[in-house]
Amino acid sequence: MILSFNSKTMGRAFAFVILFICSFKALTNELLLTGQISSSAKQVVNAPQSSRWQIQIQWMEEEGKIVSEGDVIAVFDGSNEQSRLDQNQESLERQVLELEQLKMEQERKLSEAQGSLKLALMRVKKAQIEASVPATEVSRYDKGQYDLALQRALLEQVKAEEALRRAEKERSTELEKKRIDIQKVEEEINYLNSLLNRMNVTATLSGPITYGIHPWTQKKIAAGTNLQPSWKVLDVQASSNFQIETWIHEIDAVGLEAGVEVELVIDAFPDKRFIGLFDSISSQSEKRSQWSDSAYFPSIIQFKDAPDVNLAPGMSVRIHVNAGDKNDA
Repeated sequence: MILSFNSKTMGRAFAFVILFICSFKALTNELLLTGQISSSAKQVVNAPQSSRWQIQIQWMEEEGKIVSEGDVIAVFDGSNEQSRLDQNQESLERQVLELEQLKMEQERKLSEAQGSLKLALMRVKKAQIEASVPATEVSRYDKGQYDLALQRALLEQVKAEEALRRAEKERSTELEKKRIDIQKVEEEINYLNSLLNRMNVTATLSGPITYGIHPWTQKKIAAGTNLQPSWKVLDVQASSNFQIETWIHEIDAVGLEAGVEVELVIDAFPDKRFIGLFDSISSQSEKRSQWSDSAYFPSIIQFKDAPDVNLAPGMSVRIHVNAGDKNDA
């Protein structure tokens, strides 16, 4: 049997669905959210920047293990950076040796130019003495030869002075170029050392390890995974200052604000009820593609009173928001 619907029938059906949803919300009079226990004292480890567009995580501390401040918790692959560092250190040693050789070569050229100028000045003095002899005491031919020798000596002096200036300038330029080359290598070495320092991550506080989620596969990140820079790898959370992290759908976020009271049920303690307060609701929504194409607002809920149970980061929580409180807010 083939059913046909006209626009009027479809409109009635849509109105019925909307009425049903509104009636359901009116009956439940409650907004249910899910979240997880976290600590406000948290160290988040992200994949570091490397010389490649991806970096591999070689080793991670066991998830759930409680680490102490200073313990190594993650090691990233730095083989490429280490290889480049070794090459640059060899290059630095070679260029430092070349700089010393260049200094010696330039000093030799400068000494030769200085010696040539001294010799030229001595020849000028000699020629000036000969040219100063009165014309009455020598023949006209000899007098002409003395004057010509003086002009030649003065020309050689000018050439020697110019050669000395060129030698000084060349020495300064060549040494500066070599020093710049060395500085570039040193900067590259410092950069690679800073990258390698970030490859071994140590804990900055004491607490349990929690692995991050791969943004593409939605599986927990494990050793051997190739990552892109800034991806969350793991976090270390202190065993204190507990709070609840949750995400609120853009529709449900309407009317919610800091200070709204909620009822909390921790899945590990289903028979207990706790009271919490919305501490902060982000004004900037984020897409959560693994849930839907909608936008969600990250939020933090604080316990009104310290729970009398042993909490641990990662515990799941059900959050009951009274619709009346939400609307009042």
